[in-house]
Amino acid sequence: MAQLPFAGLHTQEKLQVLQSYLSAYQRVLRNTKLETAFFDAFAGTGDIPIEEIGGLFQDVEEAEPFMEGSARRALSVNPPFTKYFFVEKSRRKAALLETLKTEFPHLASRIQVEHEDANLAVERFCAETDWKRTRAVLFLDPFGNQVGWNTIEIIARTRAIDLWYLFPAHLGVNRQISASGQFDPGKAASLDRLLGTSDWRDAFIATVTQPDLWGEAHELSFKQATVDSITRYMIRRMKQIFKGVVLDEWLPLGRGGSHWYSLLFACANPSSAATEIAERIARAVMKRK
Repeated sequence: MAQLPFAGLHTQEKLQVLQSYLSAYQRVLRNTKLETAFFDAFAGTGDIPIEEIGGLFQDVEEAEPFMEGSARRALSVNPPFTKYFFVEKSRRKAALLETLKTEFPHLASRIQVEHEDANLAVERFCAETDWKRTRAVLFLDPFGNQVGWNTIEIIARTRAIDLWYLFPAHLGVNRQISASGQFDPGKAASLDRLLGTSDWRDAFIATVTQPDLWGEAHELSFKQATVDSITRYMIRRMKQIFKGVVLDEWLPLGRGGSHWYSLLFACANPSSAATEIAERIARAVMKRK
């Protein structure tokens, strides 16, 4: 799980939502013949340092200096998943993830750690998994714009994955566009890849024509997008490809109450019963965060 140098309340919130969902997900599927997989595309090390100033536990004298990360929380879910995939691009962090096999010896044979780019690892996982026999929860927790739209499409095409996506609505999108609607080619290319289209230019930037003092018309551009409208734009994009459900609600996350990221949920399964269950659980855990 990619993260800022230290974890605070916003990190705790997203991890609580994920852990609650995984627990409910496994309880629902425990009596089926389906295999279940948890795929963490930015798995980190298993632990996250807690920020020392203004942090979640700053007033608790005996607090541990680390917070359990997504990988460790997933391994603690009961009943356990059939398979765990922890992907980390950093070789050092991937090596630390391997130590989880020692901490959870009863699950060691189920854990697969991959030192790989997240997009490539997701593509291979989706291509090689038998989706007639398997259901999965996939967690995308990038620091910035690492996840390409093509990866989201690949996930949606499985029709068997529940996706939790920490979408970088502000850090990755909003702050890349100036108040006057300007952006450089490199940032534009990054947004094209993240959103899967160049139409965001019309959605996020407005242009008006105004006369100057001499009556000559001039075009003026300005950013009309907000973090909320950018999030809604991404949700609309995801609804075009997911056959199950994409929640209209999201969990805004960021330090000090700022809205840096939007935690989104999507279910690729088109089955009405499966979709209804996934949607109900997702809504419940977001409200209970």
